[in-house]
Amino acid sequence: MSRLLSFAGMTRPVAYAMLAPVLLLVQHATVFLLLATKGNSLLPDAGFWLLPLRRLATSPDLPAGHAALAFAVSLTSAGALALLSFRRANWSGAGYAMAAATVIPAVQMLAVAVLTLLPRFARRTQAGPELAPGADVAHVIQGLLAGVALIVAAVLVSALTLGSYGWSLFVFTPFLVGVTTGYLVNRRLLLSWGSTARLVLAAAALGTVALLAFALEGLICILLAAPLGAVAAVVGGAAGRAVARAAHGGGRPLASLALLPALFALEAAVPPVLPIASRASVDVAASNAAVWAALTDGGAITGGPGLVGAAGLAYPVRGRLLGEGVGAVRLGEFSTGIARERVTEWVPGRRLAFAVLTQPPAMEETSPYRRVHSPHVQGYFDTGTTRFTLTPLPRGGTRLDIEARHVMRIEPVLYWEPLARLAIRINLSRVLDDLKQKAEQLNAAGSDPEIYKQPSEPV
Repeated sequence: MSRLLSFAGMTRPVAYAMLAPVLLLVQHATVFLLLATKGNSLLPDAGFWLLPLRRLATSPDLPAGHAALAFAVSLTSAGALALLSFRRANWSGAGYAMAAATVIPAVQMLAVAVLTLLPRFARRTQAGPELAPGADVAHVIQGLLAGVALIVAAVLVSALTLGSYGWSLFVFTPFLVGVTTGYLVNRRLLLSWGSTARLVLAAAALGTVALLAFALEGLICILLAAPLGAVAAVVGGAAGRAVARAAHGGGRPLASLALLPALFALEAAVPPVLPIASRASVDVAASNAAVWAALTDGGAITGGPGLVGAAGLAYPVRGRLLGEGVGAVRLGEFSTGIARERVTEWVPGRRLAFAVLTQPPAMEETSPYRRVHSPHVQGYFDTGTTRFTLTPLPRGGTRLDIEARHVMRIEPVLYWEPLARLAIRINLSRVLDDLKQKAEQLNAAGSDPEIYKQPSEPV
């Protein structure tokens, strides 16, 4: 069993042609079954076959458990496919770049097709000499520096130049850091798997320190991406070590680096546009008039921002109306700046809705520098519309509902979406709790504002 799970083994073309399509279709089958459990139909178009996780992510009211399950299955199948593909490349003596590319959903099918047809370029009549155990200090330093350089270069090209945040940056890049570092540190003397993994993680850690030092990223974003990157890097390290151990490996695994710019450009050309709809409600022991007064008052939101504030994410501070009625301007003050909004619905005592025209950054990076060159803080997570609905309850009081729509443009969507939904839910709950407190205080004080300047619509 251990030999079957080793990157150092070989897989023949027939076995690869039978097993690789199964691993490819696992994520498609998972998405199909999860959508079926919710009664949602599936359109098996090109988008579904190329990027099945995006199709699942656009499903309305996607449970967090479904998102986690689908992403875990996708990562597992990608890791197994990479293992099988590297073994296939070992048999051919070439194709390592294609083997590495099998971890990227958008190009998996093409990579598998190329590997399936790949002939045998290097036929060995006998096994090469086994590498002696030990550590070559010069190669260890070379491997660490190569991993650091790769991380910095990837962020410069993908994020700062092309504005792309996707699988290639968060999964393929750390996987290649593992392959590169794992190969270089083992190409003369063979380290243990554990020592290789530690060096790969050290290279990744030093790379993130370099991102902080050059003000290319902030600490919070690095910490959020770290679990995903660490898993990909360790798997890549195992692949790099196995190829270094094979006598015919040469420098072919490093050819995978040439794919990075093309994959960054591909993802920049077809970015994700994931709509996220959120809703929350609270029952308020106050009249519609008191709730409406609290909603349009413009006072500061009390209570701490909680986890959202600790992570540096934007949270609402207050909302001030400049005028009344549809078309009025609303200024939404956030911890990161001011959003300019336009009122789209105005039914006193019943509904208030507004669309965001301009908005502040989605977060404030934690960094020793005042300014961090991180494009993702602006334009990659946007708020579209927000609507408040007030409904009188049969036994008195008011139910206050809030609906918000956001758009996220970062992959892998099923990794980042649950984190985005958590932040949205915390912010919405904080706003509702604040309005509930203010409305109930107005009600207790006997205040009944005259809000009905026009006949309200029936509930």
